[in-house]
Amino acid sequence: MSTLDRPGTPSDPLGDYAEVRDRIAGFVSDADGARPVPACPGWQVRDVLVHLLGVCEDWVNQRLEGYASDEWTDDHLRRHASRSPRDLLTAWAECLERFSDLVTSPFGGTPARWAFGDAVVHEADLRGALDAGRVPHDVARLALRGSTARWHDVLVKSGSPQLCVRSPEGIEWLAGPPGRPGLEVEVPTYDLFRALAGRRSREQVRAWAWSRDPEPVIGAGLPYPFRWSIESIDD
Repeated sequence: MSTLDRPGTPSDPLGDYAEVRDRIAGFVSDADGARPVPACPGWQVRDVLVHLLGVCEDWVNQRLEGYASDEWTDDHLRRHASRSPRDLLTAWAECLERFSDLVTSPFGGTPARWAFGDAVVHEADLRGALDAGRVPHDVARLALRGSTARWHDVLVKSGSPQLCVRSPEGIEWLAGPPGRPGLEVEVPTYDLFRALAGRRSREQVRAWAWSRDPEPVIGAGLPYPFRWSIESIDD
C-alpha cells in the first residue's frame, strides 16, 4: 500500500475542507472573475469557484452520478455561471453548513475527504492564476495522503515497478507492486501534489531525478479523472 513513512498529525477532514474555502476567500473575494486560470484550460476564476460551489451542493443533494465527469462538472457551470466571486464564496460557505451533516460516501472514505481533495487542487490553480503564492506545505502533504494511495492502485494494475518517491523535505512514499525491481525518484512534495492532480506534463515529470527510465510509471497514468497535462504548468 502507498504509505507516508512520517505521518503527520491526524487531520479533521471537514475542518480541512472549510479551511480551503476560507483561504480561497482571502485572496479571491475581490479578484477579477474573468481572469483565466492556466491550470484549468478554458476556465476563468469564476468558473473554478462555480465548480467548487457545485461540488459542495452535489454532495449535499446527493447528485453524485457521473462524479468528476465532464458532464457532471458542466452542470455546475450551467447553474451558476453569472454569479460574482464574492457571491459564489458566500453561497459556498452557506452550503458548507449543510455539508457538515454528511457522514458516509458511496466511494469510500468520507464526503469531506473527497471534497477536500478536489478543493485543495483548485486552491492551487487559483493561487497560480492570481499570483497568490502556493498552497501551504502541510496542506499539500495532507492532500497527498489520498492521491498517493489512489496512484498506488493505478501502478499495481499497470504492473509497473515498485516506486519509492523521496522528497527533499525528508518525506518518503512507496507505491506500486512490491517485489518487482524498484524505481526511485526524488521530487519536491509540492510538485508531486500538482503532478498527481494532472498539473504537470509528461515532459516535466520525466525531468525529475529518476534512478532509471520512468516510462513504466509515467505510462501507467494517473487516478481518475486526471491525466498528465498537455502543457507545462509551473504553479
